[in-house]
Amino acid sequence: MKKFEDAIRTYLDQRAVSDPQFATAYAKENKSIEECCRYIIGEAHKQQENGRAVISDEEVYGMAVHYYDEDDIKIEEVHGGAVCHNAATYEPTEEEKQQARERALQRLEDEQYQTAKKEKKRQEKEKQDEEKRRLEEAQKRQMSLLDLL
Repeated sequence: MKKFEDAIRTYLDQRAVSDPQFATAYAKENKSIEECCRYIIGEAHKQQENGRAVISDEEVYGMAVHYYDEDDIKIEEVHGGAVCHNAATYEPTEEEKQQARERALQRLEDEQYQTAKKEKKRQEKEKQDEEKRRLEEAQKRQMSLLDLL
């Protein structure tokens, strides 16, 4: 956790130098790097799927800035070990890779099904519209008894 806190602190220190408005928020007495990191981990915990959350560095840094910007922010208590990996050094297991492939294939299948379903509805509507147009045309051409008088 120390490396994580150091990375967040380094980013926030640099941000405070380049952004005077953020520097004011960063100096708040009631805020701390430790609590900021607990906030980030709590937010990541909410996003997890199958016990894991994959979050970009930019999103993590955005959460850190948000923590300092908001005065009434709620910190989620996370029980159990939270492990942070840098995406550049983390290598998923074969099981995780297989699960990711299966989820991707399922999403692709779902998307293709939805696309085919929409296309079928579009074709049916087109067919109905064409039939309606033909009926209207036929009614216009049909003679009535009054036309003969």
